[in-house]
Amino acid sequence: MTKRERVTATLRGEAIDRPPVSFWRHFYHKEGSATGLAEAMLAFQERYDWDFVKVNPRASYHAEGWGLQVKFRGEQGFKPERISYPIQITSDWKKIEVLTPEEGVLGEQLGSLRLIREGLGPEVAMVQTIFTPLSIAGDLVGSPDQLLQDLRERPEILHQALQVIADTFSRYARACLGAGADGIFLATTEWASYDLLTDAEYREFGRLYDLQVLSGAAEGSFNIVHVCGRRNMLKALLDYPAHAFNWAATDPTNPSLEEILQLAGKAVIGGIDEKVTLQYGSWEDLRQEMERARRQGSEGKWILGPGCAIPVGVPEAQLKRIRQEVERW
Repeated sequence: MTKRERVTATLRGEAIDRPPVSFWRHFYHKEGSATGLAEAMLAFQERYDWDFVKVNPRASYHAEGWGLQVKFRGEQGFKPERISYPIQITSDWKKIEVLTPEEGVLGEQLGSLRLIREGLGPEVAMVQTIFTPLSIAGDLVGSPDQLLQDLRERPEILHQALQVIADTFSRYARACLGAGADGIFLATTEWASYDLLTDAEYREFGRLYDLQVLSGAAEGSFNIVHVCGRRNMLKALLDYPAHAFNWAATDPTNPSLEEILQLAGKAVIGGIDEKVTLQYGSWEDLRQEMERARRQGSEGKWILGPGCAIPVGVPEAQLKRIRQEVERW
């Protein structure tokens, strides 16, 4: 099977030759430009030959158009430093306006997608990372506590801002498809977790705006919802119109791959603990974790992957062994 055939068949629950596999990571020293990001993504794909590419732009791109300022160190392994946040006081939320996807930093990212698609050719599916509107709002302030205070004390102002963000990224999601993406990777970051919010709060400040962004990618063939972190709200989001879900399935506070496969009837991506097993475990530890995930995904609609972006220090040998092992399957 080709990579695209394998991924498409898995999403549909059809027969496949082997489970698809993909991992993704940041290349901080290359993420400051469209060409740099494209070069990094294409080189990573050429080295490991994943079944699909999850584009990993700098996280700050979502908020830079509204004034988030970052300083790039230009060194491998070092994140860009956030040096100034646009929302200092509650009334600042009223200042943000809808952005045009083809301009500024969003336009830069669309340019990178076009370069990556050109380099990949048609046979490899590609998804673009987009944070949820609530997560983007969290990047506009200096701390989660500041956003939580505004959310609980001045909800009407925050709703206005979240609508602006949702309008912008719904349009941007649609533009990503036009630039060659097969779908989006909608990431909640820390905000769909019971460590920060209740179900009722996420329904009010998360769900409505998440669905608007997903609607922008409705024509996509491979939309993924990624629910970050521990104690996540994944079960409350299983009705989202996505083709697959990705989360830290190895975390004991989260549901397992098997549980979500049974509950959702949609594809799941994951099974590898990227923070511990992948980065520090022996090959035997990693192989056993792969086999556990494989057994949980035995009913189909399972793609082997990490629970989140892999750390930059993951040994190359581990990734090569994963690819070799999957081919033996």
